[in-house]
Amino acid sequence: MDDDDHMDDDHALTVTDGSGREITLDSPAERVLCVQDNCTDLTSDLGIVPVAMHRGDGWGSFAAYYGEGAAAIPVLGDRMSVEEVAQYEPDLIIGRVGEEEVRDALEIVAPVYLVDIGGVETLKEGWIDVGLLTGREDEAAAAVARFEANVGGLAALLPDGAVDTRVAVGFGDTNWMIWDSSSFCRFLHAEGAGTCVFPDQGVSEWGSPDSEFSWEFILEVDPEVWVMITWPGSARKDTVTAEVWLQTTAHREGRVCEEDSAGSFGHGLLMLQWAYQCYLNAGWPDLYDYPGDLSVWLPAGR
Repeated sequence: MDDDDHMDDDHALTVTDGSGREITLDSPAERVLCVQDNCTDLTSDLGIVPVAMHRGDGWGSFAAYYGEGAAAIPVLGDRMSVEEVAQYEPDLIIGRVGEEEVRDALEIVAPVYLVDIGGVETLKEGWIDVGLLTGREDEAAAAVARFEANVGGLAALLPDGAVDTRVAVGFGDTNWMIWDSSSFCRFLHAEGAGTCVFPDQGVSEWGSPDSEFSWEFILEVDPEVWVMITWPGSARKDTVTAEVWLQTTAHREGRVCEEDSAGSFGHGLLMLQWAYQCYLNAGWPDLYDYPGDLSVWLPAGR
């Protein structure tokens, strides 16, 4: 949130979103609609139940955020249309930076706030801004404080030299890994907890240096901790069949984190801290407990 973001004499609420677009509401939004998975992370952290939400591709299941109440929240179709969004009569739509075309199409229905998921600080800004736009400033401030306290507590136990731990983040037992589109890798390094491994490479079709890395490269760097992004029906650590992965230190020593929240993308503060503890437990199980269900990070009684 910029210094100029404010509530003026007419009680209008003004913020600048992650894309640099100024957004003004006449009063706090009551009907929030999510068009990306990061929004579900945000709304649950602030105690907001969206009028409709993104399907999430099976990652970070809605039940993890909303329990039994998740079944009552409508899910947007695979090919979401302006007409479909409009039927829920939102007064605020939340997406993420990089989907400006979606915003341009949907802002005819309601103002669209895009969260910048590029890093921890921009995520915090998004939480605070949405807190202002929804009249939940106290909840947003509390959510950020919880994140900082949780991460700070985990960092206190990190052993010397943890930052040099070689980390692979990717899907199942394939050689497809992520790094630059993931704020999780940057977060790990900034916290002194590990360093994601990757070769020099160009930009992929997804706009970031994500790619199928060569099996030879994987053997060469020999990841010490493997963070597996999983979803229903995907490979799990006990079903990996690729011989190269089985030869790495991570698999030989059982230092594998299976994280169903897609937290290693770093799209939300809840996802991020869940994935962080999952990683720490895989790397140093004698120092860190398994994080449990994603819901353990939600405020008490949520």
